[in-house]
Amino acid sequence: MTDEQPLEIPPGDSQEKPPRERGVVVVWFALMLTALLAMAGFAVDLSNWWAQAERVQKAADAAALAGVPYLPSDLTSATSRAKAELSNNGFVTSGAGANATAVVTQEANPNRLRVSVTYKVNTYFVALLGVKEVSLTREAVSEFVSPVPMGSPENKMGNDPDKAGTPDEPAVSSWVTIQGPSTGKGQGDRYANKVCNDSNHAGCSGSTNLEHDPNGYFYTMKVSAPVSGQALNFEVFDASWVYVGSACNEFMPTASQISSLTSKYPDAATRFASGTASKYCTGDYTPGASGYSGTLDTTFIVREPDDTPWLDTDNPVVNISSCTPMKIRGFNPYSVSSGSRSAYIYNKLMDPTESVINPSDGVITFAEGFRRWTRLCSIPAGSVKSGEYLLQVRTNAKSSNLLQADSTITTKGNNGMSFRAGFGATGAETLSGANVTLAARGRLPIFANASGADTRFYLARVLPTDAGRTLRVRLFDMGDASNSGTLQILPPRGPGEYSESDVFSGCEFSKDSGTISGSDIVGSSCTLKNVSNSKYNGREVIVDVPIPTDYTCADTVPTGCWIKIKASFPTGTTVNDITTWSAAILGNPVRLVE
Repeated sequence: MTDEQPLEIPPGDSQEKPPRERGVVVVWFALMLTALLAMAGFAVDLSNWWAQAERVQKAADAAALAGVPYLPSDLTSATSRAKAELSNNGFVTSGAGANATAVVTQEANPNRLRVSVTYKVNTYFVALLGVKEVSLTREAVSEFVSPVPMGSPENKMGNDPDKAGTPDEPAVSSWVTIQGPSTGKGQGDRYANKVCNDSNHAGCSGSTNLEHDPNGYFYTMKVSAPVSGQALNFEVFDASWVYVGSACNEFMPTASQISSLTSKYPDAATRFASGTASKYCTGDYTPGASGYSGTLDTTFIVREPDDTPWLDTDNPVVNISSCTPMKIRGFNPYSVSSGSRSAYIYNKLMDPTESVINPSDGVITFAEGFRRWTRLCSIPAGSVKSGEYLLQVRTNAKSSNLLQADSTITTKGNNGMSFRAGFGATGAETLSGANVTLAARGRLPIFANASGADTRFYLARVLPTDAGRTLRVRLFDMGDASNSGTLQILPPRGPGEYSESDVFSGCEFSKDSGTISGSDIVGSSCTLKNVSNSKYNGREVIVDVPIPTDYTCADTVPTGCWIKIKASFPTGTTVNDITTWSAAILGNPVRLVE
């Protein structure tokens, strides 16, 4: 038996925990793991939401940019195109496969389009908490600065000599024009000419015109509302190129010849009068090539409105019996022997075939195309579309393919003309902008043959939505006159617009080569003085016109918001000026603004 006693361990010093504290770490770990998993799951869902929101935003941006070129006049097409672009990016808004919704609206600024896209995203871990999906909505607002309409606020461009001098048709001697591809750029046509007659002229490299556009010029025939039961008619005044000299004093009928012509043409004394004083003088001639014996043919093509308003050459061509691409023959007295030239025009007017005037036979005779309105296109009632028809004018196509430029054509000449359009038998004859308007599409070659004084031309239509921006005007080869004159850019002046004393200020003038004398520039009134051929022959003058932030105009009427050019030359000054104008609002034409 031993004397040793068992060792007593004081309470609280046990080496083993009480049963109620066992497993607490496991519990805490389980709780923390759940929280960590929930946080990780939420992070996964959050990352997915962010990624999907980026997709939705990019799709909304793309949709807004795709649809906005149809504004301001065609919200229906803008909406359709925007939703089609959403579908291309995986967000289908209609049909069995619809997975998103979209609202497309036009802003208070009619050139802006808002696209709002809503897309539902399934959740992963958050679904355990009862949230099965979340809705993501993203918006984009885009703006389209369309090509600036130029030259006319109504259904006519250029003169209407048959109405000249009446209250609704001021007698302003200005004509739409186009030249042959080999005329020489320095003669005033900036884009139709292929060759340069002076390598130092703007846009020239040696004898090559780097700015030549083989497509010619485009003009818009904008139909705001077709007239029920009435055809849309398009007419050209003096469609044929007939060499008469820039002052219309070469080869014109003599007094005795006009006396004979009166039996066939009662108004022969006025219609076939010579000289620039005649309101019928379009001044067809061959600039820089006196005695040229070739002829200049001119092609007219009417194209339908389409769904790519930013591209002109893809518009479908109207090709029906009453409206087909047409090449109008040119006539040149120099093409016959010298002894027959003096009676060339008279003989054509008296010729049994060339004197026929029959608008419905599809043949443009000499009498129909010389100093007379000729109907080139009639789109039947019921077939007229709302939107912008395009008129393409060119001088470089062969009869075998009027839609294609032919590099072998080397004709010369300057063909002056006017356009008008309207509904029904007399619609084109009535000056109006109610249902259809004509305008140049960003480029306007114009021929002014007048005598001095204050002449004002419609330059460009600038809407209130362009307030605070800059209008850039480009004037190529201006100032062909016997004395120096002045040019001024004027704000709109009509009911509810600017007064005669109001001017644009802060205008900046520059030239493509060299500088403009500071004494010639009056920026405070947007005026350029001492305009002459010696200073600006073959040169480009750039005028930047700041549009005031408080700019306003009568944008609800066709004649409202038209900025004009005022050309002033001393009384008696002979003006024979072929100039190409261009106008644009500076900035990216299609852009996101929100």
